[in-house]
Amino acid sequence: MKKSNLFITILSTVIIVGMFATNITLKNEYQKIDVSDPFKNYISIDHKPYSVLDISGSNGYPIQIISKKTNDIKVLRSRVKHFKSELRNDTLYIKFTGSNIPSNQRYNSNTPYGIIIENDKLASIISKNTHNRIFNLENKNLHLTIKGNSFIEMSHCNLDTLQVDVQNSGYIDFTMKNKAEYLDLKMSDKSIVSLQNLDFKSIKHSLKDSVSIVLSKDAFNKILK
Repeated sequence: MKKSNLFITILSTVIIVGMFATNITLKNEYQKIDVSDPFKNYISIDHKPYSVLDISGSNGYPIQIISKKTNDIKVLRSRVKHFKSELRNDTLYIKFTGSNIPSNQRYNSNTPYGIIIENDKLASIISKNTHNRIFNLENKNLHLTIKGNSFIEMSHCNLDTLQVDVQNSGYIDFTMKNKAEYLDLKMSDKSIVSLQNLDFKSIKHSLKDSVSIVLSKDAFNKILK
């Protein structure tokens, strides 16, 4: 047999064996995945306890923040390389990079969560240029700082004291059945707040520049007091 033919034969054999081994490996990995698991497309990230979350990056993928005792962070498998975190004292800094989308596409419910954050001891959330959906927080006190082009949606949160500081072009929308005994609201620049679905008993507010507020009649009357 000619050397060239022998080389081709050996090379072909190596390629076929390699492909077979790869297929076996992929099959074994696939069989490890529970297809009924709603989080099968996510990877859990190791971290230590924290009470302050400082998250920045892009708004291409929404981020879910939900009150759960599991204290877990899950990242979409396809976005893991865009995720970085660092713990300093009691603050967890998360950088979640990627593309940004126009504001009119932020309500697209077909986009999966890029990150799912489960924590029942959050005292403060700082958001810069990210899209966050916050659910079921029942803290005594919560401080929200919203910067850049951040967009926050809050649902089913029950709080004693809620401090909200919205800057730049930040936007917070209380979307479904939220309660707060006391609301401390600070707004500046071109920020927007929708209070239609936040039931609060008393409010302190500081409003500057060209801010916009969407109010229910009840909220409007409380602000006038």
